[in-house]
Amino acid sequence: MTKKLKTIILSVAVMIVWGTILYKIIAATSAGDDTPLATVASTVKESYNDYAIPKDTTHLLLNYKDPFGLKKQKDTVQARVITQKIHKEQVLKPAMNWSFIRYSGYIRNPGSKKTVALLNINGRSVMLAEGESAESVKLIKNMRDSIKVSYNGQIKFITIR
Repeated sequence: MTKKLKTIILSVAVMIVWGTILYKIIAATSAGDDTPLATVASTVKESYNDYAIPKDTTHLLLNYKDPFGLKKQKDTVQARVITQKIHKEQVLKPAMNWSFIRYSGYIRNPGSKKTVALLNINGRSVMLAEGESAESVKLIKNMRDSIKVSYNGQIKFITIR
């Protein structure tokens, strides 16, 4: 096809498209006055009230039996085991007086970036790094404002004084 023929075909297609658009616009504006107002008013719907909270009318009936029959048995067995563990822990752990350990502060070496805690154990001054122990007191963690120590298998946080 030549360039002139392509231009003619595309121009005809553009005229058809624009002609259809103009026909629909003219048909819509001229035919709108024939309908009576009564039919227009009857098609208007009442607005929905979005602000009203509807009343909840559903009820759940949860009075059925456990279909597997295991829940009560399992819970009671677990409850017995837990109470036995708690009872054993209470019997095994006597009240311990931690007042013999006092945390006085810490020293930080700027060269090695190592922090050493200053403790007073039974009136004796001790310097401990994390993981070290003295007089069966082991320093687990030094958090600068408090320390975590272990003594006779029990762990406690001691704050600075």
